[in-house]
Amino acid sequence: MAGYTRSPYLGGLAAAAANAIYQDSDTGLIFSSNFALYKADGRGITFRVAIPDDAESYTAYDAVIQIVVPNDVGWAGLAWGGSMPRNPILVAWRGSSNNVVLSSRWATGHVMPTEYSGAQYTLIKAGTKSNSTHWQLTALCKGCTSWDAGSGSMRYLSPRGGNRLAFAYSPTKPSSVNSPSSSLPIHDVHGYWSHDFAQAANPNFATTVSRLTA
Repeated sequence: MAGYTRSPYLGGLAAAAANAIYQDSDTGLIFSSNFALYKADGRGITFRVAIPDDAESYTAYDAVIQIVVPNDVGWAGLAWGGSMPRNPILVAWRGSSNNVVLSSRWATGHVMPTEYSGAQYTLIKAGTKSNSTHWQLTALCKGCTSWDAGSGSMRYLSPRGGNRLAFAYSPTKPSSVNSPSSSLPIHDVHGYWSHDFAQAANPNFATTVSRLTA
């Protein structure tokens, strides 16, 4: 394991595994995959990213995010900029009908993140599912690899190497479980890792994603 950090809330251990390449049979995409541990007994959340192989540095490009989450997770969050404030945040949880609820958020500090229109997600049905132990979401994101962090300061994720990402976890579900704008209970554990985007490159990315989102 790499990237260990201690949670300031429960003292729980959060960690992320080394990058691995994952070829997804449901979507046909190649993902760079990391496993973020939120329980010392080995339970964790898998975060995967796929991007175009022709993505250029210091430009915005689309990305596909895939998250595999154990059923005991109330909500899971991913911060694309590697910290809570001033970057796109994806928050997801299971709804009352076992559907996946996905919410695009932004936080100005260590406060409740609010809805954010700068990152737009399209759920990919072929890679979104659940069973008796886990649920999984797969979504196309526009606006997750480049953003204005404030005062015109642009941030870009490198398509050629590692980018610091962050995650958060809570065992408690949002107060309005079917609403993407629901308030969120504070996270119990958070962690960070360097996600290798170079391993996430996909030839014919646009064609594949167009087929998956049609």
